[in-house]
Amino acid sequence: MGREPEERGFVLLGIKYEAAALGGVDEAGLARIEEQIQAEAGDDSWATHPMVVRGRNAVRAEHGLAPLGAPPREPARATKPTGRPLWRRLFGK
Repeated sequence: MGREPEERGFVLLGIKYEAAALGGVDEAGLARIEEQIQAEAGDDSWATHPMVVRGRNAVRAEHGLAPLGAPPREPARATKPTGRPLWRRLFGK
C-alpha cells in the first residue's frame, strides 16, 4: 500500500510530460519535465517506467492517438449524426 501515492505521482508526471509534448512546449520545457521525472524515478529509464507510460498513454487516448509503441491509428470516420444530442438519447428527452 505504501507505493500507491508514489505510483500516482509517476502517472501524473507522465500526464504532465505528454500534455506538454502534445501542447507544443519547446525542448527546454520538456527537458525540465524530464529532469523532474528522473529526479523522482531515480534513474534514466523514466521513459519506460510503467506508471509514467500509463499517464502518457492516458493523454494520448484523450486525443485519439495510439498508445506509445503501437502503430498509428487510422483517422476516425465521420459518422452520420442521429439528429438528437447524446444527452437526449441517453435520458430520453
